[in-house]
Amino acid sequence: MSTVVTNNISSVGVRPQVLVVDDEPDLIEMIRDLVGPQLPCRFVAARNLDEARQVMTQQAVELLVADVHLPDGDGTSLVNELRQRHPGASAIVITGDPTIERAVTALRAGALDFLSKPFDVRQLTDHMRKALEHQATGAKREKRMQRLQNAVKRLSQARRVVSRKVDLLCNDLVTAYGELTRQLEDVRVQDSFRKYLAQAHDLEQVLCHVMDWMLRQFGYSNIAIWLAADDNDFQLGAYMKYTIAGERQLTQAMRNSLIPMTNRKGLVHLTADEAGEQLSPAELEFMADQSIMAISCTYLGEALGVITLFRPDSQPLTAEHAAALRSIAPIFAGILASIVKDGDNFAAQTPDEQGDDAEFSDGDDSTGEQTKNHRKRKKADDSDWWKRGEPPPF
Repeated sequence: MSTVVTNNISSVGVRPQVLVVDDEPDLIEMIRDLVGPQLPCRFVAARNLDEARQVMTQQAVELLVADVHLPDGDGTSLVNELRQRHPGASAIVITGDPTIERAVTALRAGALDFLSKPFDVRQLTDHMRKALEHQATGAKREKRMQRLQNAVKRLSQARRVVSRKVDLLCNDLVTAYGELTRQLEDVRVQDSFRKYLAQAHDLEQVLCHVMDWMLRQFGYSNIAIWLAADDNDFQLGAYMKYTIAGERQLTQAMRNSLIPMTNRKGLVHLTADEAGEQLSPAELEFMADQSIMAISCTYLGEALGVITLFRPDSQPLTAEHAAALRSIAPIFAGILASIVKDGDNFAAQTPDEQGDDAEFSDGDDSTGEQTKNHRKRKKADDSDWWKRGEPPPF
């Protein structure tokens, strides 16, 4: 049976445990009475290999002091088992029959020291102290390595978390930048539209400026601007021909199909294939191969106008064009509301009632010489180039 021999020196924290394996009671007694008081450690004694293995299996061992000659075998074999069970422990092999071969064998097995009998208390104490210091240094190093490994693991986890957060932040920044870019583009488009329409003095010039601005922004297109009339109906206010003339059959078909669809949806954007599925047969007679876009211009929830434009599908209208239309639609609706409020109503006879590619008029010809004189007094406007039959100024 193994016995525990405790020294009389107290120390802070857990004291290292020394396993002494020897079948000589005198050696055990010497360690207990003479070496023990000089070292801050606990001693466990074993008389043979079997008892030593039980201790190493069940308890922590920081230092092994084992005799080579034991009743049941070579004590040097315990060194290998100690390294397997307690990798940080130190070992001292003692023997009364020292040879170079045995010393080499013990050191190769992992022993820190090889001590020959007989030895005095001072020698054994010094050797054990050095072995314990070596073990303590190794244990501290191991703890530091473990802390470093844990720190590296935490840093690695933190790096992954930070990396994910950075990715999310970058995505948010990209999204925010894209949104800011869109907002700035909206502001630019709205500012350009407002400045352009600021030059108009009546409804006719407003419509001319709207079409002129759209041609400059979107490129050549057929443009039709519809204005709200009584009983939820819409009348054609202006038509700009690019490839398709504004014949009465076309404008009436749009009035019956595309315009109500636009007021329901708010914005209509159709490719030629989609137009073939959604437009009426009367519209498709003219617009079968067209890229089409239309937007409802509302003010305080009331649709005051509809802007439509279309052109060959080989020059498609894009999402950027749709975004620009969304930007200017409220401004155009506000201007229409202001004109209605001020009583500057558009002509009673609208272009679709006058015929293809009709010009604007400020009233019926029956209003007499006063209307004709008013027309002469009106200042020529650059946006009226299409009415005057002039080539585009851009």
